[in-house]
Amino acid sequence: MAAATASPGYISSDQLYTLEEIRARLGLGTAALRTARRKGLKVRRVGRRGFVLGRDVMNYVERDGNSN
Repeated sequence: MAAATASPGYISSDQLYTLEEIRARLGLGTAALRTARRKGLKVRRVGRRGFVLGRDVMNYVERDGNSN
């Protein structure tokens, strides 16, 4: 999987994102990202860095996102 190069705010299901990219693209603060991880956002570790698959973000938002 290649590193993501799409524009901010866009998440592709087949891309791999760093935690910082996910935070920026979703407009989340550090605490909100930490809460998402505790609630089930799946993070994969490579060495000391954390990565998230786009499809895992989409699944998390569909499952746990607020619908207003």
